[in-house]
Amino acid sequence: APNTISPYLQAALQHPSLSGTVSIYNPSFSPSPSPQTSPSLAHNKPNTLLLYPGSFNPPHVGHLATIQYLYLHRQTLNLTTLFLFSDPSSTILSKRKAHNSIILPLSLRNEIFYNTPELTPLIQAGFLQILVGTMDSHIQFLRYLTDLMVKDGWDVKLVGFLGGDKLSRDSKPDEKPGELGIWGPVDEFLILNARRPVDFYTPSTPSTPSNPLAPENLPGCTKWERGRGTGDNFWGVEAERGAEREAEREVGVEWVCRALSVEGEPIIRFQANGESMSDGVSSTAIRKIMCEAPNEILHEELAPHVLGVDMVVEWL
Repeated sequence: APNTISPYLQAALQHPSLSGTVSIYNPSFSPSPSPQTSPSLAHNKPNTLLLYPGSFNPPHVGHLATIQYLYLHRQTLNLTTLFLFSDPSSTILSKRKAHNSIILPLSLRNEIFYNTPELTPLIQAGFLQILVGTMDSHIQFLRYLTDLMVKDGWDVKLVGFLGGDKLSRDSKPDEKPGELGIWGPVDEFLILNARRPVDFYTPSTPSTPSNPLAPENLPGCTKWERGRGTGDNFWGVEAERGAEREAEREVGVEWVCRALSVEGEPIIRFQANGESMSDGVSSTAIRKIMCEAPNEILHEELAPHVLGVDMVVEWL
């Protein structure tokens, strides 16, 4: 079996039922990553394909920081590839968000991510794949891809990445804001508070590493239980317990529950970090600037917050 993801990507893209409705964004003037730069698959641990969807209207520095965080901690989180999927414009329009009269074209949002200098090495390494498709076809493609790899004996999971505002102590996971039921056939979900606070967990330094503060239980879910760092039965030997502690220092203590109100009762993994960073100015606030700022100061107002500010201002 191939030991990189590249051949599986090509095979899944050619699946007959997709009829060319899915592609990896790659402008024709740019060479595609060669197999030598395609992520290698691990034999001795899970290989996670992480789907990071969103409106990205517009792409901003918070999105960039999240992608960089995931790349920095890819080994600890067992991430093989990150698939970035920007919602089609029609989907954004249906969400009725504030200042939604401004919707950057899908092609522009993808172009901005692709041309962000900090992301170029991640794209060239094959870690970051900008996925283009419909709301149905992109998840079908990822399911085909995952199943192809599993069929060849690889330990692979398709995981949906949730922003910090997508789960709440006030609603079941199948309800807004998360609506996990409409994601389709993903194996698990991942949420972390390192890049954006969550309302069901207050960061704190635990009094003892073996007894960290638990998150608040979510309606429609099982109780949170400690994840992979649950002691001797999982880690076995002292060296592995040391690896567990190192992982917790990097990305936080892992907690696990099941979403009982979602079909298939998928696992939700929460990495509870002792600190939460802010994504900064929200997409809504940025769109407000786009709508209201005078042309002569538009670039100055947007520059600290948006990616590809020259492209955004030119389009406006």
